[in-house]
Formats: sequence, C-alpha cells, structure tokens
Amino acid sequence: MINLNEAMEEYAKLPFEPLAASLFKKQKGNVQKGYTTKGSAFLFPIKGNAQFNLSENSFVFEPGKVIHGCSGQWLTAQNDPPVEFFCLYYRYEGNNAGYMNCPYELETGINPRLFSMLQQLTALWEQPTPQAKLQAKMLVYSVLSEMFFSAKSIRQTGAHSVVEDAKSYVEQHYMEPHTLCELGGRYGMCGKYFSDVFRHHTGIGPIEYLITCRLEQAKKLLESTECSIQEIGKCVGYKDALYFSRQFKNTYGLSPSEHRALAVKIG
Repeated sequence: MINLNEAMEEYAKLPFEPLAASLFKKQKGNVQKGYTTKGSAFLFPIKGNAQFNLSENSFVFEPGKVIHGCSGQWLTAQNDPPVEFFCLYYRYEGNNAGYMNCPYELETGINPRLFSMLQQLTALWEQPTPQAKLQAKMLVYSVLSEMFFSAKSIRQTGAHSVVEDAKSYVEQHYMEPHTLCELGGRYGMCGKYFSDVFRHHTGIGPIEYLITCRLEQAKKLLESTECSIQEIGKCVGYKDALYFSRQFKNTYGLSPSEHRALAVKIG
C-alpha cells in the first residue's frame, strides 16, 4: 500500500514526459511471461476483468482500480471476457524517483469525471497541433490529481470503517493478548500503518485504546465486586498483578485498592 502523499509529491516535483494516451479494447486472450515492459504507464480499466502480473506483483485488473507499471518487468496477463482500458504512457529518466519506478495499484472507485478526462486526453493526443499537445500535457496533471484524490477519498472512507470495526473488536476482546501486528493483520495492514490510521481517526494508538478498555472495565469490577486485585487484573488481560496496579495508578492517580476504598466510602 503506497503512501499517497509521497507519491503525489513525487509527481509534483520530479520532471516526467507524457508519451501517449490511448484507449485499448482487448478480446479474450493472454500475454505469456517473457515480454518485458519498456516504460512506465498508468492503466485505467473501464470494462471487463483480468489477471495482471508484473514480475512478482499480481493485480486484479478491473474497473475501479488503477494499475501502475514500470520498465523492466516480466509481464503476464490473461483475460476471459473482453476488456477495455485507457493507458497513459510517460517517461522519467533519473534515479531519485521511487513510485515512478515501481509497480503498484490504487483503489479509486468508479469515477465518471476521471473517465471523461481520459477521453478528452486520448482525443487531444490524436491531434498533431502544438496547441493540442500543450492542452494534453496540462490535462495529464489533472488526470493524476483526480486519480490520487479519488484514491485518497476511498482510503479515508475505508479507514473510518476499519477503525470503527477495530474499536468494536478491541472492546469485545480486551481481555485477550494483542499486538500491533496482530491487530493490523486483521485488516491487511502492517502494524505501524494500522497504528497511524487508528491514531488519525481517534487521537490515540490502538494499544492505548486497548489499555483504556481494560482499565475502564477494571474500575467497574473494583466498584461492583469483591474479587481480589489479582483476579480483576487477570479478568481484564493482565497476568501480572503488580503491572496491572502500576498501569491503573499511572492512569487514574490511585492504586486499584485505593480506588475501591474510595468507591466504598462514596457509595
């Protein structure tokens, strides 16, 4: 999963040359492994579906996605139904580009505005006039901007759903051991990225949220039961009673036994 902000910054800062924009219609068929790609390109599927492989990277080729290819990749592709897609070729010569020189895919959703721009771009590319070439070059930046904006919107919507589901999962399983890698893995994310997404939407990290859920439940048990401190610690996920007591005091300013005594006094 690429960092969209970094990718956008790369295309904004580094010089690249658009080479062509075309609409392709492919009937049922395949490209056998052995063909090596010659340059960088964005592929925008608009109809059908296919399996698309670039060396060790495998992509599902279907509407709502964009696939970025680069030079020097072994290409294998296979489609059963006919497929249609726009292709935007470009050239970048340099060693300081990261995303321009690697294959990846973006989830953009079905975006009629993006497709309309691509239709205009392919039409302009067929015109040989200098004015058409200039308009096409300007439109390429608009296409990339719309593409990244759509991908960002999809991620933000999806991330909100992921965070809400993760919160619900932690609230129901707070007594179990958890790690960032395990929690992130539930949603196909590495631990660090999952933590960043969770913090962005809640203001705290997922492990902090887990601790909060545990200690809130511990408070309720201290106030409503006569279970020992050790038993309550185990109930909320802490095997070590001393560690549980330290966590509780660091959070609330009182030890579990002090909190229970105060609750009894007030009650």
